Amino acid sequence: MSSSITLDQLDNSTEKIARLPLLRFFFFGLLLPLGFAPFHLPGLSILGVALFYYQLHKQANAAFLSGLLFGLGFFGLGISWIYISIHDYGHMHGSIAALITLAFLLYLAAFPALLAACFCRMNSKPRTIYSCLLFSSLWILAEYSRANFLTGFPWLLLGYGQFDSPIKYVLPLLGVYGASFVCCFAACLLATFALRHDAKKTLFLIASIILILLPQSLQSVRWGTESETPLTVGIIQANLSMRDKWDETLFWQLLDRYQHDAEALLGLQLIVLPESAIPLPPSYVNDFLSNLNEEAEKAGSAILLGIPQPTATSEDYYFNSLIGIGKAQGSYIKQHLVPFGEYIPKPFIQASNWLGVPEANLKPGRKMQAQVTVHQHPVASLICYEIGYGDLLRQQLPAAEWIVSISDDGWFGRSLAPYQQQQMAQVLSLESARYQVVANNDGLSSIINTRGDVLSSLPAFSDGLLKSAIYPSTGSTPWVYFGDMPILIFSLLIIMSGLIYQKDRIKAIAAKHKRRYPYQPY
Repeated sequence: MSSSITLDQLDNSTEKIARLPLLRFFFFGLLLPLGFAPFHLPGLSILGVALFYYQLHKQANAAFLSGLLFGLGFFGLGISWIYISIHDYGHMHGSIAALITLAFLLYLAAFPALLAACFCRMNSKPRTIYSCLLFSSLWILAEYSRANFLTGFPWLLLGYGQFDSPIKYVLPLLGVYGASFVCCFAACLLATFALRHDAKKTLFLIASIILILLPQSLQSVRWGTESETPLTVGIIQANLSMRDKWDETLFWQLLDRYQHDAEALLGLQLIVLPESAIPLPPSYVNDFLSNLNEEAEKAGSAILLGIPQPTATSEDYYFNSLIGIGKAQGSYIKQHLVPFGEYIPKPFIQASNWLGVPEANLKPGRKMQAQVTVHQHPVASLICYEIGYGDLLRQQLPAAEWIVSISDDGWFGRSLAPYQQQQMAQVLSLESARYQVVANNDGLSSIINTRGDVLSSLPAFSDGLLKSAIYPSTGSTPWVYFGDMPILIFSLLIIMSGLIYQKDRIKAIAAKHKRRYPYQPY
């Protein structure tokens, strides 16, 4: 009997929670990460945005809090791996790591909160096409700001989560922000169908379906020209733990392993090792690199590997770099470092010292670097976090004939991060119409074709060697030429028109009030 009372109480509690309007926004936010890898349910992302937009029309008086709860659900599930980085590998106490993670989530959630507040303030034409355009434009502005403000955090842009829907074919035209806009606009149209109660409501549903399915017509468009001659590729995925990788007693075992794996792949035209595969600068491993270079030259192989390089002879500060040996020439230095991981932003230096965070000693590379070449082919290079910044890739195009991205996601443990990062790599390949070689220390090392399809891949959290082939490509997509500017300018124009209309509307109301009450009491 006591058991039945407990169940009844639980049911009543659940009903009360369901009736709390603002709490719904948190659950709407939880739907969005399910559109991204490894879940691959893009329809749920569209549904989450549609529910967010729908309920904002009913909770306009608490817009900021609604958006904040939505953002906490979205990012709380989507980037839960932040806690792992801080606690497991940053060696922070659990409570401190939880507080830092919560503070970061609140910062990220502030963007949809501001979006919601601005939309409800400016939405003078509710339940119309313009209202949908305004919300979508504000969404793009919020995403772009989040990806660039204070060095930026470009993870979980809505367009990435649409890679498994027909909307992905917008990517070569308008980039990831364009895909975000189309997805958001379709979601708003769907919500407007539910909001309206007139004869025109069905048109919004039809328009939403057409907007989602129409990009499928671009599927057959070939933006680049692939070479008919393949280039053989090998990837070494060592799956070394972060602790073992930086353990001095295991260092020589690490070199022996890479030497053995590289020799097993010699003869292939390109061999790629992951980010910081060699954790010490070249001066410490000169003999190893010289021997590997000689063997690669003899076998006709090009080798690209991640290694730190000192910024000066004192070796107090380093660059995170990729270097070429054998039939590869040149090097690439990482330009966009990870805040709090590879460097501490100036405003937070004192706080990090107080918390005992180790000093970061990495420096960014300069812009517009000379490209690495492999067998005389120019290559676009990206290191880890840079995979979220399309402009870094565009700087190297259209000259580069394929992309090489190297990473070490060991900082994120067994989490969603490697899968999300692989999806971001797929988007880059589709946007640029370039094959991509993805070498990751702990999983999902992949070969991705110009359509963004993963041709071959190694499982996550395992070691192994991947052998495959790529086809060098030339030509450009509209996104390579114009970048994100077209969709950003369009969004800003929509927002500006909303501001102008709002200003004119306020003036008209004031004038009407003055005509009605011409004499003001003193």
